[in-house]
Amino acid sequence: MPKRVNQHEIEDISRAKFQLALPRKWVFRDKAKDYGIDGEVELFDNDKRPQGLVFWVQLKATESKKESSILNVDFDIETLRYYKTLDIPVLLVRYSDYNNSIYVKWIHNIDLFFSKKDAKTFRIKLEERDKWTDSTNIQIENYLKKNRQLKSGAFGFPIPLSVLIKETKINNISKGILLTQIKKNLQDYSDFITFSNDEDSLIKVSLTNEELKINISELSGCSFHSIDLRKEVDFSNDITKDILLGIAVGFIQLRQIEYSGKIIYENNLQSRLLEKPELLEFCLVPLFNSSFFENTLNLFEKVLDKVDFIGLSIITQKYLLLASNSKSEKVSKTIGDFFNTRLEKAIRNKNKQQIGISHYNIGNHFSGRDEFLISIHHYNLARKFAPIYLEQHYYFSEIASMLFRSRKYKMASKLYSKSLELKKDNHTLALYADALMFEGNYRKAHSKFEEYFNNSERPIDEFALKYFCLKSILNEHKVESQVRDSEMANKFAVINEIEKEENPILKLEEALKFDMLSGLVWFNLGISYSDASDFNHATFSFTMAGLVQNGDIEAWKNATLCAFNSDSTITILPFIIRTAYFFNSEEYLEELYLHLESQNQSESIDHIIEAIEEILHKRENIKTMPTVRLLNEDGKFESIGEIIKR
Repeated sequence: MPKRVNQHEIEDISRAKFQLALPRKWVFRDKAKDYGIDGEVELFDNDKRPQGLVFWVQLKATESKKESSILNVDFDIETLRYYKTLDIPVLLVRYSDYNNSIYVKWIHNIDLFFSKKDAKTFRIKLEERDKWTDSTNIQIENYLKKNRQLKSGAFGFPIPLSVLIKETKINNISKGILLTQIKKNLQDYSDFITFSNDEDSLIKVSLTNEELKINISELSGCSFHSIDLRKEVDFSNDITKDILLGIAVGFIQLRQIEYSGKIIYENNLQSRLLEKPELLEFCLVPLFNSSFFENTLNLFEKVLDKVDFIGLSIITQKYLLLASNSKSEKVSKTIGDFFNTRLEKAIRNKNKQQIGISHYNIGNHFSGRDEFLISIHHYNLARKFAPIYLEQHYYFSEIASMLFRSRKYKMASKLYSKSLELKKDNHTLALYADALMFEGNYRKAHSKFEEYFNNSERPIDEFALKYFCLKSILNEHKVESQVRDSEMANKFAVINEIEKEENPILKLEEALKFDMLSGLVWFNLGISYSDASDFNHATFSFTMAGLVQNGDIEAWKNATLCAFNSDSTITILPFIIRTAYFFNSEEYLEELYLHLESQNQSESIDHIIEAIEEILHKRENIKTMPTVRLLNEDGKFESIGEIIKR
């Protein structure tokens, strides 16, 4: 009886067989198996020059003798979705040890429409035509070249399109008549697409009674299902419009948003798009990032009045609020005008509830622009016209946020407390602790931060640092609370005014008695401790300076450098780096790296930079998202998270 080969050996064999199948001028490299990626293939020409063409490989080997097992591969759905987001195409390689064959399929082309609800896995079906042959390498190379062409936008309109009708009748219309009708309809869009009989056209359309499939060079596309259930009236015209929409969706997948916008808006396909909520959801936010911003805003106006689009409405309003702080004054003004138009419509309709909701959204808009007084004004009007807001915990926390950012910490802490009375929320608890800290109530702030950590699986780095620093304030400085006097603290903080015979550290420590959260005092303490080679206290001092003045890149840079030089503070180094990056992003890294390079220690600098990048890679920072809420049928406001869960 032959010896059974274990799975590890099968995988090694499949890797070797696949490498042998590749042309010699192509290079296969093993990869770390993140998300199951087994290898990378780079294409070179006959002169051994790189062509700039790369694809990744997912190897799936089997020793089964059953054809059904060989030609069916089960995949984790989340992994498939992840592969579809990648810029580098992923090739599924199925090796059969039984018949010594290789089958391949591009994962980008897999349609998850037929996956079962709540399913965790999806079965990919291979066919005989997917079998590796002598021409497969040519097909792969052509695929990658078209991929590059499309993604670079190196093509122009009209784009050649071929149509394959696979059945003799579609929705009771004969194949010949339907094809003629579609060709005729396509002439109305001749500036964008042109009919071609070439099977290698950039865009291929296939049609059955079950599915209309638009395929852009095997790279992207769209499928419409249940074709046989459509009405016969205007059938060919609707199919033609769906072909255009499918192409627009495909271009969004290829990140060619401008082309997508041109197809939709210059061909007046908005009404057709409104009939398809699932496509609208996919297209709307990307189109906001195109030059067709105002067209998309007009389209969204129609979305708001449709009950069926409640989830999409919330998602899109959330995007608009994020865009409210856009550097483009025109974009920000357009969004503001949009929300004001919604308010005017509610006023005309004398709908107090909608007037209140509109004021709430305008308040969020101005919050994104850091115009706090205007924001609070609209929040108060929201409460006036929609008293139900007084029962909503988030209403108080959002006004508290405005007050905090306006440096009115005592009022902010009271409103955060009120929010927590209405609903326990761990993130709000951390914000409450933050407000207490800046109010000067250090003991209570530390206690609330501790409560936050005990209930948090993934505490935010900034709050972790504040918890650590408050502990030091309580234990070393013995200050539990104070009425902060920043002006007096800063008066004593200037180092060059301290007499030479005085110890600057002692003088600065005295200044803290007026304000434990004086950024100037802590920064100068950091300088003094650093000069004394006390990197432990220097790290703490610069970190405090950064936390109370989070845009102080110099403080964050110094905190990072001192932490590298202190064994006792190395444990908080990741928190320092991630918090500094959260507030200052690449500017912080640039300042830090320029300083490191100035030290002329190239080898150690490379290791330090590598360590910093690894720290940032391991955990993404959590950013506060603006919230839009709508009334549900019970008269309660729901957040997007609650609606999605339901």
